Amino acid sequence: MTTSLPTVLFVDDEKSVLDGLRRSLYGQRNEWNQVFATSGAEALEILARERVAVVVSDMRMPGMDGATLLDRVRMIQPEAVRIILSGFSEREAIFRTIGPAHQYFVKPCTPHALAEAIRRSLGVRQIIRSADLMALVGGATSIPALPKALTDLFSALQSQDGSTAEVARIISSDTGLTVNLLKLTNSGFFYLPSSISDVMQAVKLLGFEMVRTLTVLGTVFESFSCTGIDCLAVKQLQKRSLQIGLLARRIAESDRLDPHEIDLIQCAGMLSHVGSLLLFAKCPVQMADLRNTLDRSGGGIVAAERNALGACHAELGAALLGLWGFTDPVVEAVLFHHEPSRCEFFSPHTMGAITAVHAAQHLVKPPPSGKAEKAEWLNGLDMVFLQKTGAVSRVEDWIAVAERAREEYES
Repeated sequence: MTTSLPTVLFVDDEKSVLDGLRRSLYGQRNEWNQVFATSGAEALEILARERVAVVVSDMRMPGMDGATLLDRVRMIQPEAVRIILSGFSEREAIFRTIGPAHQYFVKPCTPHALAEAIRRSLGVRQIIRSADLMALVGGATSIPALPKALTDLFSALQSQDGSTAEVARIISSDTGLTVNLLKLTNSGFFYLPSSISDVMQAVKLLGFEMVRTLTVLGTVFESFSCTGIDCLAVKQLQKRSLQIGLLARRIAESDRLDPHEIDLIQCAGMLSHVGSLLLFAKCPVQMADLRNTLDRSGGGIVAAERNALGACHAELGAALLGLWGFTDPVVEAVLFHHEPSRCEFFSPHTMGAITAVHAAQHLVKPPPSGKAEKAEWLNGLDMVFLQKTGAVSRVEDWIAVAERAREEYES
């Protein structure tokens, strides 16, 4: 075993499945060490004696199932990437596994798709867990403490024992969480069949990841607005986040992506600027100066934030969301939503979330009227990335989608 490489642990009670993974992933032996276990108990023995970067587990195993195993992994090696492979398709079964797992794959999952997921997860963590970025997140003394009900909610959402009833109970126990969730659920950014007045009903309709997103968008944004930073800027940021989420969803729908992926894309869009809150709280004077400078001169916000503050809102937001237990597709889309070409490992068929959120964060702004100005405005999109993924031909359609979305949230 090469000690300098990350270790990936594969767990399945069927030896033939593990043998198949060993053969099909042989080509990745120079990227990571591969360790195999035929039960949850054997996996825990391995985890007790060595550091593991990724755990890939089957869901249905005798004794200790995959959800229980990954919940234990979350506690004993919290930095390990947790991936579940399951034949389940029922919504409650997916709810159960989504908590302790960073990624969820329905069987059969091709070795290529699994290898790519491992590469991308490791690549994201290399960025969001860098020492410099963690120092910025940890050193922000002005970040408001999260309400106890919200930390309890995050814990329940990450637990394999978290149920719809338990999540609804925690939200209902806190007036602020309840009001914020129902207010956002019934806003014009969601098209539900009728008005929702019951927390349990909202949780069942929206799903765990959307509930987690809306509690962050409501409660965390509200907490930051009470810290003495620019309240107007926070309110504008919350509104813009909802708009980006809606537009990202509409773009994903126009591209006919999977319904579950569309939900995650809307989550990522709504959370794409949560890192800006951290910058407003940590560096209020510099952020105010930065906004004024960009308003006068134009220019790229990401480069300006890095030059002035040492990191950009996308990196800080992804780091926060990772700490709060959001799934990998959401964290990854937030991390790369301004610079998708930074995503080192990708294929045209697996970049829906990054593509949709990247397009939405730019196209949410109305285009200029002049032909030359519009051409320059389009350069705000990462055309190299869109060319590589074969999505550049979709841009004009996305502009039309954006125009219709603006009419939706302005009406």
